Amino acid sequence: MSPAQDVPAPAEIDATIASLEPLVEASLAGQQEIVAFRARYDRIGADAPLPPKSLRQIADGRRRWLGLQERLVETARRFAPLVDPGAVSPRDALGRCQALGISLLAALTLYDNYLALLLVIKDDRLRRLLFDEDHGYGIEPGPFWVLVEGLNAPEAQRTLGGLVDAWAQADEALAATDPHSVVLRRAIEASAAYRHARDASLAGRLPTAWGAARTRFLDVLAALGAEALGGLSRLFGDGVGLVELRKGKLWNDPRVHEHLMRVLQPLDLLLEKTPFRLTDYFIPGHFGHVAVWMGTDAELEGLGVWARPAMQVEPLRAYRALVRRERSVLEALRSGVALNTLADFLNVDDVAVLRPTSLQGEQPAESLVRGFRQVGKEYDFNFDIETSGSIVCSELPYHVYPGVPWQTASQLGRFTISPDDVAAQVLGGEFELVVLYHDGVLVDAAEAPARLATLLREG
Repeated sequence: MSPAQDVPAPAEIDATIASLEPLVEASLAGQQEIVAFRARYDRIGADAPLPPKSLRQIADGRRRWLGLQERLVETARRFAPLVDPGAVSPRDALGRCQALGISLLAALTLYDNYLALLLVIKDDRLRRLLFDEDHGYGIEPGPFWVLVEGLNAPEAQRTLGGLVDAWAQADEALAATDPHSVVLRRAIEASAAYRHARDASLAGRLPTAWGAARTRFLDVLAALGAEALGGLSRLFGDGVGLVELRKGKLWNDPRVHEHLMRVLQPLDLLLEKTPFRLTDYFIPGHFGHVAVWMGTDAELEGLGVWARPAMQVEPLRAYRALVRRERSVLEALRSGVALNTLADFLNVDDVAVLRPTSLQGEQPAESLVRGFRQVGKEYDFNFDIETSGSIVCSELPYHVYPGVPWQTASQLGRFTISPDDVAAQVLGGEFELVVLYHDGVLVDAAEAPARLATLLREG
């Protein structure tokens, strides 16, 4: 236990309890979300990819979980409780009891949150997704491992046991007269970690330090395997990507550029074909690349995108300046995910514009923010849609649009999605075909759907 410290002032106790209460409530809600998520995950099965909504829930949930844990750690450490009753005067005893209750409740909530998270960590697939870095959401893998390994450390569990013992020895008659102590005691006794700690079963429900280290080691090995495969894809792609036999038939055509600028709306999909590039021969199907049209500055202003809280912080806030410079094409290239101009994109022979049919209410703005969060991510040379830290072009729609039943395929143990899989959503009614240029020529609107179906069928 920590050495003696001064008794916290009543105002400090009041403020700390007021700040701890919403943390405990948010933790309880988060624990219920984890249980519900695991139930939904078990229904999906291992032979199907996680839908975009589940991947977003993992990204949002781990950010909130990490934020809660960090604040709870700070609260648990804020008071170094003095548990030796002989070292304090009776006048100070109540303040010591309150400080001890605050520290114990914060520590127990930390472990309650971790017990719930074990439902995710114990599944190999979910654990790798959970610890996958995602710069778009400000998530790094390091802090997660620090917290997880810290909670598994013997000294941390001994500290919790000491707090539990000290609380058991606290003067219940004194605490019963204090509203704060009554509330703290009720919350403490409702904790699952408290019940396990009292009967000394908590350690048995947590991975051992060796088990946690071994799990991390195995995940590192899996990541190295994926990195090796991705490295081969990168070397191959960089080599053939340099080969361009000519310019596209729509390249530097002001009539095509003007036409598309009149037609395009925020969140339209742009699919293209470049048969004059060697990479096109190694991509299955007709289309070889997918991008998202983010819209003009005025359109995004009208949708309220720039006013969203997520867009007020860097680097997202800086993207408005890029959009004002007509860089509204969101695409994943070998150099990474970036915002580029339509003029640069149109070095193609074919282009199809697809428009989502089911976005309503706040969904367009939310999808656009998700799109901006992808900027700066690395190219996913493993072509794995379940990774969120790196993105391939056809994964962008998968992560940006909510609720779309995307077609996917399983290859080498990964779930992938091709540009033709994206285009096929037109046939399912999730998107409508707005414009189709084929072989440098605008296809008549009445003939375009049938022509698209033929292109997809013939590959």
